[in-house]
Amino acid sequence: MFDLTADVSGFMRAATRVPGLEFVGADELEAQDGDRDPALYLMIPDARALTQMVSLWRQHAAGRALPQGFAPWRDLFLQMKDLRAWGPQDRLTLEDRAVLAEQRADARGLVRIELELVYRAEAHGVQAQATAAVAARGGTVIASTRIDGARYHAMLADVPIAEIQAILARGYEGIVASEAVMHIRPQSAVHLTTFEAQDGGAVAGEAPLPDGVPIAAIFDAVPMALHPQLVGRLSIEDPFGLEARAVGPRLHGTAMASAVLHGDLFAPQPPPLTRRVHFVNVMFAPPQIDDDERFPDRLPADLFHEAIVRMKAGPDPTAPGVIIVNASLGDRNKPFAGKMSGWARVVDYLSHAYGVLFVISAGNHGGDLINDEVNTIAFEDLAPLERAKLALKASGSAMAYRRVLAPAESMNAITVGALHRDNAPVGPLPASTFDVWSETGLCTVSSALGPGQGGAVKPDILAPGGRHHVRLLPAGAGHALRPMGKNAGTFGGILVAAPPSATNPMATQARSIGTSVAAAQVTGLACRAHEALEAVYEDFLDIPSAHRAVLLKALLVHSAKWTEARDLIVQTLGPANGRLSVQQKDNVRRFLGFGAIDGEVILDCTDDRATLWSVGRLNSDQAHTVRVPLPVAMVGKAAPHEVAVTVAWLAPPRIGAPKYRGVQIKMIEPADSAAALAVTAGGRQPDYNQIHNGTVVHRRWEGDRAAVFGEDATFDIVVQRQIDDVIDPTPYAVVVTLKMAGVAEIYTQVRNRLAIKPPIVVPA
Repeated sequence: MFDLTADVSGFMRAATRVPGLEFVGADELEAQDGDRDPALYLMIPDARALTQMVSLWRQHAAGRALPQGFAPWRDLFLQMKDLRAWGPQDRLTLEDRAVLAEQRADARGLVRIELELVYRAEAHGVQAQATAAVAARGGTVIASTRIDGARYHAMLADVPIAEIQAILARGYEGIVASEAVMHIRPQSAVHLTTFEAQDGGAVAGEAPLPDGVPIAAIFDAVPMALHPQLVGRLSIEDPFGLEARAVGPRLHGTAMASAVLHGDLFAPQPPPLTRRVHFVNVMFAPPQIDDDERFPDRLPADLFHEAIVRMKAGPDPTAPGVIIVNASLGDRNKPFAGKMSGWARVVDYLSHAYGVLFVISAGNHGGDLINDEVNTIAFEDLAPLERAKLALKASGSAMAYRRVLAPAESMNAITVGALHRDNAPVGPLPASTFDVWSETGLCTVSSALGPGQGGAVKPDILAPGGRHHVRLLPAGAGHALRPMGKNAGTFGGILVAAPPSATNPMATQARSIGTSVAAAQVTGLACRAHEALEAVYEDFLDIPSAHRAVLLKALLVHSAKWTEARDLIVQTLGPANGRLSVQQKDNVRRFLGFGAIDGEVILDCTDDRATLWSVGRLNSDQAHTVRVPLPVAMVGKAAPHEVAVTVAWLAPPRIGAPKYRGVQIKMIEPADSAAALAVTAGGRQPDYNQIHNGTVVHRRWEGDRAAVFGEDATFDIVVQRQIDDVIDPTPYAVVVTLKMAGVAEIYTQVRNRLAIKPPIVVPA
């Protein structure tokens, strides 16, 4: 293990000049949040190599010159404090220690944990060694999996509570001392949305039933398939035999299926989907009262892997046309803290290998927002805006502990945060209950915050997740704001289908709040975008599925804009240094991502707005130029106008490589085109460098000065794949929108210059 003196990026610049280094857990190579004690792990091929490396380090530490030809090692050692064997202190992160310390034994005196094993080409020896270590401490291996494409080898095990104490002590006995074990983590515990049942309204099931094959799937808990708003609209697959085990209330899967199919039932209903939605049961509702729906005795990553392989591969795939998967699930025991979860790595692998876009909820945090300075009486006397600022300040001070939940850090997925907005009726609130972020444009008080792996923008987008109210409580000399729990839907929320409840047997609907229902609505929006493109382009389905997946990814992000909350975040969290700084933008993107989306922009063009899209493939170090015809109606008008560009792709995960993201595509700043159109990239969006840290790039240029250009002018966008060692070409999509409000000729002039709907030619 390398203990570093400097930031990780400085070390990696030196490491790239040393041939043959293979890092374990190289997803940690991007320093985040001012890493106070950066460390990296190196896989040593044999004892001889380890002996040589230690010998070189000792020579350097003693001040002696290294032998000729070892200058790259000297540069590497200059970045280090120590080189030591990887041991028990490295197998448990601070975050995982905190969670494990709170675990309670079951009736048998056992605690369930996850063991991620050292990934080696020879798997049997590692598996046997880890199994023996568990058995020697009185434990039992419940399940295990190995997914080569994600370099993921893991176990689910039950161990005595005494062994948990030994793990926390990080001594040289027991499981924590086993050389086969890479990381010890708490068992995945899914954070589910809260619901408030209510009597049923109009039945969406009266609309025509779909008959098309699915292009979207939902991975969730067993739904109430015969609910009037779901019946005939899902194709349900039960590969893990969970239907018979789901004897409790089937809440979450029913709600998410409803949100995908119909959106918010409080809102005007969109046309029904013409394709069924594929539903894979990966969780079930147990019989115990007040017990959450849960996974079976399998690792979540293992369930996802088997489900995708069954749908997309083999001699008899169950849903080969699926290109988008909704996963409104988040592991509350694994908030992202710089280390990629195995679940997220598997999602990234599956996404790239099978050309599938995952839409994942960012996760919810229900912990108190604490302020030590203002007591409850003073808080109640404040104006609404001042209350909002205090809540935001409390959230900002705890943002390191309110990060996105696994697998939402996935680089290839669209991660959805919850916008504090809904269509529910607004009524009076009881004492000590507040809609503290009302009309602010912020995410909900519980929505998990970014960034993601490698500093990527996470959440990518915000979608309505309901108005999440808080309770005001005393906290020392100050106050605490507690997001409402099981009754959160009493005062707001997204209306969805639900099974009857014990307290309301006539209920067929419920209000749902959080990122789960936000992500489900985004998946439904992607389905409608796909169907709209099918209706307009008769050869749209001739485009390969991976290209259509990245096109949907680009379209979902394309309408995103920072809300008015941008100003509130900058004013409240600072730093107050005048001009908008990179750090201020970083604070904003943690809460807002690329921004809140607008479904109408995704689905429709208007007379004064034209949206164009293109798909293609890029090889390493290759660039394409997308030329967008500029309408002459924009010339000479000193009026607000804008251009938005979004580029999306799916990258192979490079576990064990210096850079986790196997392919990076950059959008070159179109300086000349922007000057001709009299637009600039303003400050109401993430920084140019920040937008290039993930697998989607989104940029806006705006202006109100008169543009001057010729009748054949184009807005040129250059997309360039950076140099990498990935052999295969990478599918990508570009979406561009030109807009000048009130100028009706924009769409027509752009369409005419394109010679509308050219044949679509993409190599298969």
